[in-house]
Amino acid sequence: MVNRGLSATMLLAALTVLLQTNDVHSIVGGHTTLPAEAPYIVSVRSVSGSSHLCAGVLVKTNWVLTTARCTIDQTEANLVVLAGSQRLLTNKKPLAISSIVRHPSYSATTGAHNLALLQLTTPITVSSRLGTIELTDAAVTTGAVTVFYGWGALRYGTTSFSNELQTLYQRALSTTDCRARLSSLVEGDICAIIQPGQAACTRDEGGPLVLQSTKKLIGIFSYGTQCSGVVPDVFVDVQSHRAWIVQTAV
Repeated sequence: MVNRGLSATMLLAALTVLLQTNDVHSIVGGHTTLPAEAPYIVSVRSVSGSSHLCAGVLVKTNWVLTTARCTIDQTEANLVVLAGSQRLLTNKKPLAISSIVRHPSYSATTGAHNLALLQLTTPITVSSRLGTIELTDAAVTTGAVTVFYGWGALRYGTTSFSNELQTLYQRALSTTDCRARLSSLVEGDICAIIQPGQAACTRDEGGPLVLQSTKKLIGIFSYGTQCSGVVPDVFVDVQSHRAWIVQTAV
């Protein structure tokens, strides 16, 4: 997740203003996530080397929602999930995966329906720092304040990722506005943006976009453009895929 040229004091001040006024324009960059703020986010990793591949979200105690793209050329034996930690470097034991279920209409060519569900071999035990998130059942309102979480790269073109989970406030765009800026947008995707220099980045894929007002999951990060923040970040719309998620994650 990109956050350029911002001091800790500036970030804290901006966050305080947002919480008081609900004005996302007061947020000028990402910041380290508060403890237990996002207990549902997980790191999806390769068994060999335990390297972070993408993020995911606990939608049930034994099901993780992520992107289909993250699971391509992977098997259940090749992937594990790290849950209950906001740091990538941790001594927590990874969780095994028993099943990978990609959305049946996923297209590797267009990126449409870029979702997959990972079934955990053993369900998690819910605590203050580990839990699930509720899926939205309503369409996202244009201009709504959203919150994105991820461990992705801090700048484009680097393989250096943030050890600490990062938070970024954005605003939801209308489909019309997003298509005007991004012709590749497909049906079933939504967009969010804040300003140049603040955006999701490499390995943020699969991370959750949460509606600030309800704390419900509204999107899964699918792709961005060079981590710039000039072009909107694109998320798979959870509401339009809710039926498949609910029917599969049982």
